[in-house]
Amino acid sequence: MTTMHGGLKGPDNMHVPYAWEFASQAARETGVGVDASGIGKLARQLDDNSLWMLVGTDPITWKAAGGGSSFPSGTRMLFQQTSAPTGWTKDTSHNDKALRVVSGAVGSGGNVDFSVAFGRTSTDAHTLTLSQIPSHAHGVTYTVEGGESGSDTNNLFWRFGRGTSSKSTANSGGGGAHSHGLDMRVKFVDFIIAQKD
Repeated sequence: MTTMHGGLKGPDNMHVPYAWEFASQAARETGVGVDASGIGKLARQLDDNSLWMLVGTDPITWKAAGGGSSFPSGTRMLFQQTSAPTGWTKDTSHNDKALRVVSGAVGSGGNVDFSVAFGRTSTDAHTLTLSQIPSHAHGVTYTVEGGESGSDTNNLFWRFGRGTSSKSTANSGGGGAHSHGLDMRVKFVDFIIAQKD
């Protein structure tokens, strides 16, 4: 019976594309049947159809050689899709956050969700305090004996021959808060973070 070319496997059959087949990354890293004589030969990882070259046996060490995924285990990437690709695991520890580019160590922080901060349509309401109101004066209209009248924008006290008279403006304003309109609903595209298995 003739053995088909595709059926020739094993470290001694180097004319085939690869010397070993492993079902998964875990099986490949265990390296059953691999020894130092196989350094430089290829293995096929079946779960993602990737090829790996054996570069060491103490410990067993592989280098991505092509096909399938060539990302090392633990690699983290962004994907514009709801589910992680085959061979990757979706990271759900971060949700409703913006991305920030840094030149140093990475981290995370902040207190307000992205959808809250960028979903606003007005500022917070605010009531002015006395210190926030600009300094200003009000004119006063007054009447003295004899029917004379006048106004003064600087002093509320006038001295007359028959005594001292004072006038004040009427109260106005309800002390209510106010806000200003704005639209923070910036356009966005959702991504997930996934880690290579």
